[in-house]
Amino acid sequence: MPHLPATGGRDVHTVRFPVGRPPATVDVLIVGAGPVGLAAATELTARGIRVAVVDRARTATLVRAGAMGHTPRVVEHFRRWGLLQRIREAWTYPPEWNRGTRLVTSLTGHELVPVPRPSFRGSGAPEHAADEALRRPQTVLQQVFLDHLAEHGVGVAGGWELQELAEDGEGVSAGVADVDSGERRTVRAAYVLGTDGGSSTTRRLAGIDREGDHATEKRLRLIVRTGDISDRVGPAPSATNIVFNHRASGFLAAVSPREWRVYAGPYPLDHEPTEDELLAIGRAAFGFDLDLELVSATTFYHATRIATTFRKGRILLAGDAAHVRTPGGNLGEGIGDVANLGWKLAAVLAGHAPDALLDSYDQERRPHNWRVADHSLERSRRSQAALAEIRAGGIPDDADLGDAAVRRRAEIGERLRRDHSGGAGVTFDERYDASDVIWYEDGQLASEPGWRPDVYEDDPRPGHRAPDGRIDPHGSTLHDRIGTSFALLVLTGDSTGRPAEDSIEDPTGRPAEDSTGEPAGRPAEDLIRDRAVVDAFTREAASRSLPLTVIHLTDPDARAVYGAAHVLIRPDQHVAWRGAVLPDGGARAVLDRVLGRARSGAAAQALGAVPAQRVL
Repeated sequence: MPHLPATGGRDVHTVRFPVGRPPATVDVLIVGAGPVGLAAATELTARGIRVAVVDRARTATLVRAGAMGHTPRVVEHFRRWGLLQRIREAWTYPPEWNRGTRLVTSLTGHELVPVPRPSFRGSGAPEHAADEALRRPQTVLQQVFLDHLAEHGVGVAGGWELQELAEDGEGVSAGVADVDSGERRTVRAAYVLGTDGGSSTTRRLAGIDREGDHATEKRLRLIVRTGDISDRVGPAPSATNIVFNHRASGFLAAVSPREWRVYAGPYPLDHEPTEDELLAIGRAAFGFDLDLELVSATTFYHATRIATTFRKGRILLAGDAAHVRTPGGNLGEGIGDVANLGWKLAAVLAGHAPDALLDSYDQERRPHNWRVADHSLERSRRSQAALAEIRAGGIPDDADLGDAAVRRRAEIGERLRRDHSGGAGVTFDERYDASDVIWYEDGQLASEPGWRPDVYEDDPRPGHRAPDGRIDPHGSTLHDRIGTSFALLVLTGDSTGRPAEDSIEDPTGRPAEDSTGEPAGRPAEDLIRDRAVVDAFTREAASRSLPLTVIHLTDPDARAVYGAAHVLIRPDQHVAWRGAVLPDGGARAVLDRVLGRARSGAAAQALGAVPAQRVL
């Protein structure tokens, strides 16, 4: 049983990877047992794919953990995997410490921009998603994923490093070695997925370069350990703070009741600050003198380095192995990679799709990663300029309660408000607008508004995340109902047979008319049309043994959101096609496009690829 402290929670200071040997054969070998690698194993296992995970390390520790905050989009995937409640229950500091992200002069100082606190009686649902963002350190995710994978008999082996990759037309031979004994093994896999971080061995062995500018300075992410400071900060201090004072800036965030993350820098690339310097910054962030122990210091950079391709033959990259950028939600991009790639690998291995489908992983994810990376770097530069401006104008000491100090803090708060912008677009707008496997509508790409990091509206057009919503009074959502398969939404009138308020268009775009010349909308016509579309998709999916869920939604609000009678949604919750009637070629043409069969011949010739099969 895990150790439970007085405040509850779970001891995940150290996560121990299982001891064992990698198997001789597997469908997908995952290199790297960080959250992205273990999430990939979870995603693929749920789809019946045989996977194994290796990692050079034998443990992961809380005090060197990277990610803490997880967006509602990431939480949607936790929920889809059936692991959200486990992750919620595995907190490492009391959840009541979470009060939103506070902008303060120090932990015990002054709030510069008031943030509404959670309301005990509040009932407002989050916009666009079923669940709010979540804060849990990445060791929590690793432990939950490891427990889940163990229950499903998935092999995870710590202490094994990748040393060789040899690809042929039928698979990949991966040479791995025990880091202690030197024992060598060869793992034969259909595909290898590198999730082994920014200095990825997988990427290097595959010969994949990176693009982007190198950093000109560095920063440090510190973990400091305190004693009992409840007499100064109270029994439930704010867990997530961004500090602005003359010595400290950036996050001061709890990772446990006694350990906090503090940011230091920027420093020249060749500068090594002393421990005393770093501890002084930590004390400034808290806002009072206290005994601190420096537990760890990890270097990071505000820069963008993205692989030139996320796929080279049978070698694929995800997470930091594929893209490293300015910190802030990076793990969410890795989880997005996993959701996009997982169903495609499963479809190829099951024979539902040709190997060419995997080209769309790079087509879809790499442009999205570049959008977010460019935004993150620009946001960092704006933040640094704002901090320099604020410091030049003076930041009053926390103890100064005079009128001038009050006015100056108000000025600083107003300056920070001007720079503040939401991140709804970063969170939800994973639009795929250059993909060979999306059935775009005529004129869609030319007419779409540009991507914005701060703006998001539910968008049902092909390539966009399918808008979610409650579909029954007991809390189930559309995404819950979709599950892990393809889904065909049928958006019709209510259960009495009344048609939706808007009339259905014929393929020419004109409202259909009855014999009197009036717009049609008779229930019988609607039913005939819907049955024809549903029958066509179900027959075609069955002929391919492709899992397909048909979902009838009678809520007019759902029809208003989706703006079409029929919508095909991919297993990663992205819209693949929508329309009132089937296009030329019918359901077969749609599924051929979505599964990469429309271009498989040319793509296979270009890659010299052989249709993938499971490794026996």
